[in-house]
Amino acid sequence: QQQAEPESLLLQIEALQSQMKEQAELSREQTEALLEDRRVRMEEMQTVIERDRSKIHSLNEKLHRTQQMLYDSTKDYLELKYEGRSQERVWMAEKDRLLQELDRCKEQLDVSKDDVLVISDHALEERQTQNLEIEDKTEKLAKRLHLMNQRYEAMEKRRNLEIEGFKNDTRILRNQLKDVEKQLYKVTVGVGEDGDMFMLHNIHQTAKRSKKMQSELLQLKALIYGVETDLRNL
Repeated sequence: QQQAEPESLLLQIEALQSQMKEQAELSREQTEALLEDRRVRMEEMQTVIERDRSKIHSLNEKLHRTQQMLYDSTKDYLELKYEGRSQERVWMAEKDRLLQELDRCKEQLDVSKDDVLVISDHALEERQTQNLEIEDKTEKLAKRLHLMNQRYEAMEKRRNLEIEGFKNDTRILRNQLKDVEKQLYKVTVGVGEDGDMFMLHNIHQTAKRSKKMQSELLQLKALIYGVETDLRNL
């Protein structure tokens, strides 16, 4: 019995060693599986971050192009309106001059009948020619003013359409930014407590940049309202 007891202990030791070996192998396999899963998740996270960075860069470029288009369109509209006002002032001055000349001609036509009889045919023809020239100039100026008014109306419609389109683009950009933030939030939630802190820091920085872009969109919206107010006051 005393001899069997050491043998029994040896068997127990061997069994424990075998069990420890199996546990160590299982632990190693689990560790490798966890490391592989962590590596795959980190690669997926990096892919999402790179895609979001590219999307934000594309949205920034589109925003800059839209701002430049709005600036150019507003500049063209204001220049055309200023030119139209200048032409209108020239037309008004010419109209006043022609009306004064027409009044003088009417005064000359209102002379007494005896004086009219002594006026030569040449002088009468000259006055008629002057009247025709005055009427022709007046008609041309009136047509030109009408054409300018039509151009103003067309430009005003174009400005309204462009501003409406820009508002739609701004609304789309804002929705896209919200989608990016939601994706970043999902990625952040999927990282465990033992995740790579450096990668989380990059995600937070990307979210901050998204919020900054949203703030810039709000400022741009306020700028659009200001431009619309200025145009209405012109």
